This record gives sequence, structure tokens and C-alpha cells, in this order.
Amino acid sequence: MAKAGLILEGGGMRGSYTAGVLDAFLDLGIHSEDIIGVSAGAANAISYVSEQQGRNLTIYNTCINRKYLSAWNFLTTGSFFGMKYVFYEVTRNIIPFDYDTFKNSRKKLTIVATNVKDGKPFYKQLSDLNNDADMKYLCATAAIPMASTIVKVDGHQLMDGGASDSIPIEYSLSKGNTKNIIVLTRCAGFRHEKGKMNWFPYIRYPSHREFAYTIANRYQYYNKSIEIAEQQEREGNALIIRPSRPIIAGRMEKNPKKLSAQYQVGYDDTMAMRDKLLVFADGLENVDLRK
Repeated sequence: MAKAGLILEGGGMRGSYTAGVLDAFLDLGIHSEDIIGVSAGAANAISYVSEQQGRNLTIYNTCINRKYLSAWNFLTTGSFFGMKYVFYEVTRNIIPFDYDTFKNSRKKLTIVATNVKDGKPFYKQLSDLNNDADMKYLCATAAIPMASTIVKVDGHQLMDGGASDSIPIEYSLSKGNTKNIIVLTRCAGFRHEKGKMNWFPYIRYPSHREFAYTIANRYQYYNKSIEIAEQQEREGNALIIRPSRPIIAGRMEKNPKKLSAQYQVGYDDTMAMRDKLLVFADGLENVDLRK
């Protein structure tokens, strides 16, 4: 039987779309055992692994405040996103996370980060978010370059995986996943263009020129991955889920109504693909369909 990967693109608060997709998966009984998450994709995935349906939506509705995302955070900590608040205070005290279910689940989450020393993708499978090192890896995949501080863990210096491998389809294929379900947070037809300030990463990271080069050329890596994903879909080896309506919540969105609305689009888009999803997933070795 073929194996499949569940690939989750990042995109900051655009990830509210992915949260809706994953809650629809739980309602449909689709449990993928090999999840590869980038940035917000990984952050949303932890509640999918712990099977806490609706947890991400509750966070978007109740926890988006100055501690979560603000210029004040950037001025005081060097990061627009309050990493300690998002990944520790919320997770442990405000919207409790089921650490035991995550640890014992057959679902395995691999985060994608970027190695600051060489600018190359860095992949790490998480096993226990009660382990502080694993939680730091989760922080690392969400540490947006320019807008966050470098995360140091186990001797590595890491930042957001979106800089080097936004849509890790090639990585999933290299793992032997001949089939893939890919959740994107951009509408069909989107392509990144070369940035007008692609010189700035070299100013921001003068001691890490390879990392700066990766950031400056992200548009090329992103567009190549989209082309591979779409080719895989044309060949019947991938299924892409992406917004059917224009994005209303951007990377730094703080309006709970917009985030909830985008979550609903993700949920509805997935339910609209119910039959296609179930047919695609049926018989895959590492996808459990609980009917």
C-alpha cells in the first residue's frame, strides 16, 4: 500500500484557514500519521495530533491580544509574536493542550525550520511537547525572519521553515510518501515575485550570508514547490486544499472575526471535498479512516 504525507503550509495568521481544514479532518475521521508542518501549519497541527477539535478556533477567538501579536512584543522581545505566551502560557494555562494524547498518538509531526548557519531546511520530528527542546523546535518553525529572534536549541540556530521550504513536497516524496495531501494558505494561481527589498536580509543578517541568500530567493523555492505540487496533483498523486475565496486574514491579522471567517472557509472547503478526500485516502497505509 502507498504511504501519504499531510503537508501544511505556514503563513502566520493565514493559518486560521488550516485550522478549519484540520478540524474538518477530525470530523470526517481522517487521521494522517505523517504530518509535515511549516510555521503556523505546524502550530495548528499539534491540536490535530492531540485530537482537540475546535481548540485552534478558541485560540483565534479569545487569545489574540497584545501578548500574542503586537509591535509592543517586537520592541520588548524582538519578535512580533509572543513566543512564550503563544507556546507556553496559552498551551499550559489558558487553552490547555493534551500533552499525553500528542505523545502517545500514532500521528507524528515533523516541523520544518531553516538553519541560520547555512540557510538550508532543517527537519525535526516532535515526540513530546512537555520536553522543552521539542517545544523550542515548534517555536523555531514559527520564528519569522526579520520579525523574530533566532531560536537556539540543541546547538542549532533556527528560524521559520517558510524561508527555505514553504511547501515541503520534495521532502515528503523523499520519505517515501508517494501520495500527498497538501494544505495551502494561498488561492489558486498565486506565485511569489522577487521582492523589491531582497537586499535587506543581507543587512539584517550580515554574519549569515547563506541564510540571507535563502530569504532573498525564497520566491524561487516557493514557486518551484507549487509547480511540483500541482504536477503531482495532475498525475493523481496529490490532493491540494486551498482557499476557494480571497484571503481576508493576512499574516499579521488580529481581528478575531476575520480569523474565524477564514477558519470557516477552510472547514467548508474541506467538507466540500469530502468524497474526493475519502476516496484519495482510502487504502493508504498511514492514513486511518475512522468511520
